[in-house]
Amino acid sequence: MILQSIEAPAIGQYWQGQGGLYAGIMPDYEGHEPKHLVFSIDEAVDIEWGSDHVPEATSRTDGAANTQALLARAMPHPAAKWADDYEKDGHTDFHLPSLAELNVAYVTMPELFFPNDMYWSSTDRDAITAYARNFGDTDLDFLFKVFGARARAVRTIPA
Repeated sequence: MILQSIEAPAIGQYWQGQGGLYAGIMPDYEGHEPKHLVFSIDEAVDIEWGSDHVPEATSRTDGAANTQALLARAMPHPAAKWADDYEKDGHTDFHLPSLAELNVAYVTMPELFFPNDMYWSSTDRDAITAYARNFGDTDLDFLFKVFGARARAVRTIPA
């Protein structure tokens, strides 16, 4: 099978037909192929992560797998559900970003996110906190799961 190369727009630009803003390429981590990251132009505000510990959602790099693990639980995970339900340009393969996927956006296009607001990742940390990213000048990288924060959905395209 021959994969055709696709041309991505400049970082931070809307990728026509791909459902969002282009954040760049996530490098190969843990045997996963490099992938283009496309973040939603919309976001959820004041949404909770969930309340239980999900050991199957601790990947720092695979947000799609984390999101599926969160959605498989009996307890609700509002941020993951919002991201999974997100649809744009006919694409329905969005998920809540992993910590690493969120960090790519932090490095490549922080202006997309509100400074000094926390954004959920899909990466679980422990029984009461999950990883999040503050896009301001605070180094806090986790938040209590029952607190409200912001969320953006992301989809990936093989690079």
